[in-house]
Amino acid sequence: MGSHTAPPLRWTSRSANVIGRNPRILVVDDYVHGADALATYLEVSRLSARALAVYGGTAALAAAIDWKPDIVLLDISMPEVDGFAAAKALRGDDRTSSLIIVALTAHDRRYVEDRASEEDFDGYCQKGLMLEPLIDLLSDLTRTTAEPANGE
Repeated sequence: MGSHTAPPLRWTSRSANVIGRNPRILVVDDYVHGADALATYLEVSRLSARALAVYGGTAALAAAIDWKPDIVLLDISMPEVDGFAAAKALRGDDRTSSLIIVALTAHDRRYVEDRASEEDFDGYCQKGLMLEPLIDLLSDLTRTTAEPANGE
């Protein structure tokens, strides 16, 4: 059987609370044109996200601290600081530890699962998919309405 692109997966129960506003999504990828194109798409998609693209793992932590995104889409294979190291840095900083982090990579799911700790990523999406499955995953990772109190 040939290789195929796996569907996006949610790995944790965490959600970004974006009640009353559009989600802020940080796109981190060393491929500048791809990062810029994805950020633009996220802004015009049904998410109407506010998106910012940065071009490497080193830039990810600084941008996450300064810009305060809700979700980080993190490429894995980047020079200098790869996505695994960037995810660990984000989780290890009190200012960014609660962000939703999605591995967005050409690597298959097993590659990421074998190399990441359980808490590094909240979701996974393989590059090469049509963009709607990614939008579905991002929608699932955001909470846009208040949860009713018990008994309501």
